Amino acid sequence: MTEKNRAWREEYHFANCVIRSDTRELLRDGVAQKIERRSFDLILYLLQLEGRVASKDELLEHVWGNHFVSESVIAQSIMKVRKALGITGKEPGPIKTIHRVGYRFASEVRKAIHSPASHAVSRRQPGPSRILWLPTEGTLDRPDLSWVRYGLISVATHVLHGHGVPTVPASEAIRLHEAVMDGRDDGDATPSGVRETGLPVVHSHIKTCGDRYRLQWRMQLEGTEHGNQIEGAAPADLALRAAQEVALIVRLQAGPHPTAGQEARFLADAAQLVALAVTLDQIDRTISLLATCTGMAQCPLPLWAEFVLLLAQRGDENTPTCTEQLIERARLSQDCAHEGWALLCSALHQLYRHRGAEAVELAMGGVTLVRQAVPHALHARSLLLASHVLATTGRVGEAAALWQEAASIASRHPTQDMACRVHLLRCELDFMDAGSSIATRARCQAQEASRWLGLSPLTASIHALHSLQSCARGDFDRCREELDHAQRAADNGGAAPVRLFVRLQLGNFLARCGDRAGLQACIGELDDPALRTAPLGHAVARWLRARQCHLSGDTAQALPLAEAAMEELADLGIWCGEDQWIFVAQMALAAGNRRSARHLLQRLQARHEHHPLRSRQVTVLAVEGMLEYAEGNAGKALPLLEHACRLARGTLVSNILLFGLTWLALIDGRNPSPAQLMPAGQWVEGTREGRYVRSTLHNKPYWAISRREHPVLLGTATELLPHRVTDVDIAGPSSYAQHLPMPV
Repeated sequence: MTEKNRAWREEYHFANCVIRSDTRELLRDGVAQKIERRSFDLILYLLQLEGRVASKDELLEHVWGNHFVSESVIAQSIMKVRKALGITGKEPGPIKTIHRVGYRFASEVRKAIHSPASHAVSRRQPGPSRILWLPTEGTLDRPDLSWVRYGLISVATHVLHGHGVPTVPASEAIRLHEAVMDGRDDGDATPSGVRETGLPVVHSHIKTCGDRYRLQWRMQLEGTEHGNQIEGAAPADLALRAAQEVALIVRLQAGPHPTAGQEARFLADAAQLVALAVTLDQIDRTISLLATCTGMAQCPLPLWAEFVLLLAQRGDENTPTCTEQLIERARLSQDCAHEGWALLCSALHQLYRHRGAEAVELAMGGVTLVRQAVPHALHARSLLLASHVLATTGRVGEAAALWQEAASIASRHPTQDMACRVHLLRCELDFMDAGSSIATRARCQAQEASRWLGLSPLTASIHALHSLQSCARGDFDRCREELDHAQRAADNGGAAPVRLFVRLQLGNFLARCGDRAGLQACIGELDDPALRTAPLGHAVARWLRARQCHLSGDTAQALPLAEAAMEELADLGIWCGEDQWIFVAQMALAAGNRRSARHLLQRLQARHEHHPLRSRQVTVLAVEGMLEYAEGNAGKALPLLEHACRLARGTLVSNILLFGLTWLALIDGRNPSPAQLMPAGQWVEGTREGRYVRSTLHNKPYWAISRREHPVLLGTATELLPHRVTDVDIAGPSSYAQHLPMPV
């Protein structure tokens, strides 16, 4: 860890071995040997001492950073070094043990120093000269964590070295930081002396969150701000995670390109970067690198697999061509797993073009091929992808079975990103009526994994779906918190589809709460070209404009916008909730267009008959009841909505229907009380319709006297509102004669 990052390359030659400091390679007879990071640090430190004896305490301090390890780790690392050097048996090799003192490198060593110009080919592409990782800000109350302020620098720089990213050594970073602290400008997080170095600077701040720690880091690289907010059980683990993301960003920012004669090395480095990006849920950052790799004849199949998936998720028109290329390469290599993966990506591409039958056929064919190659790294991810396709097309029973299989495989070798992928699909299945929710313990594990990933696309999607669950519980405050977190995560490097999905859910929530300014801002963000041209971009924009027109009382304009949006969003799983169908029905009735509402009901009935689901049955009953009410048959509408509410219990639609059901009960003379609305929680105060129905229930004595009159007068004690209950031919902004007061 005390290796200095110089512009010159140091090589140490001894016996048949070579140690290279810049690339951190140990070559024996010209062949690179596998060696752990600590073991490499140990041998390099001994070499730099030029024969001097290093005590055990010195090694623990300079190689392990005194991270509470025992002396036994030194002996273990010495054994690993000797193995890498090819030393067998009891032969000590070049590293001599000085009894009760320490170790020294006793073999004859020739040191060679090369300038950068002497490299025929440089392995690392141009990038920042060095990264300056400043001491961690924040105070931790525990005395045993006093090392965190300066100790996390060593953890981070060690990780960065392992990924080939040069850094300012920890000792230099501390000295520089302390030397310029007096020159800090008021309100400026970066001291002026640090800015003058011209190096990319990583700032970090840590604090406790219950039994966990939260680390925030940020870095400006070539004019772009990067950062994340991650949580975990140990500060050192968080520094390691943050350093991995910094290493990924720095290396990708350098724009690696293949060099003549070094194509194999370039692809190996690219594979390492892509694997790291998948683990960190930052695969979208690698799209340019993957495009370069797939343009090379020697590109390995795993890189092709990630590239084709990215294209399919983005709805790229080149997806079919690239999918065929992956299939051809997989068949030549007799790799049925990657052939199956290609079919699954093609299924996803077909899905978003409303070719559900083709998508299902491709997905099932892909799963069959992947299973033939078990065990395989793509097995669990393939099952999750197939489950998503099946669930979106309404085959949630088969989708749930695939999810169970994928969850079982992922649990054998759990990783943070796979835990999030499994939980995300579980949320999708619950949203689309797949059955009972995920167990509490599994949910907590997935939430912990999402905190570890921080602001990433997976985290954004999970928080967006959790916001729907909070809304279904009537907890609007929690719902808004989840949506705000989802938006921050989606905007922190998330691809266009994730950003669109989050804004769709945020816009629906703001419209439901009557927040016109917030909804307008949300619609304005959709003018971003990256969002406008993405798959479903126009549909989401139309949908939110329809919600905006509804808030303004312009239902005639809202209806065609909502219908046009639903032509693209219909039956696309999480993109099209059952409440959205109810909103379209309400717009049709509010606009006095019963023909459109009846046509919608017929479509919903055919949809449910094709793929029966409880959630779809709820929508059919609800729209049928809304139509009966609009035609003056409140008595027929009441049992329909009662049945729908029972089936929708615990869902977001349940709270929407509750207000319509309460209104119908009031009209039917069943004398409902305000307590009937208690299960809706903040829906009562948070929505316009909720406040109206509640005020009506509080004025029931006045209602009982006046309901015989025409038109009926309803309202609070201070403000009376004309409200025509039975006259379905007169429409108006304050009239609920044609549609039920439901907060859709």
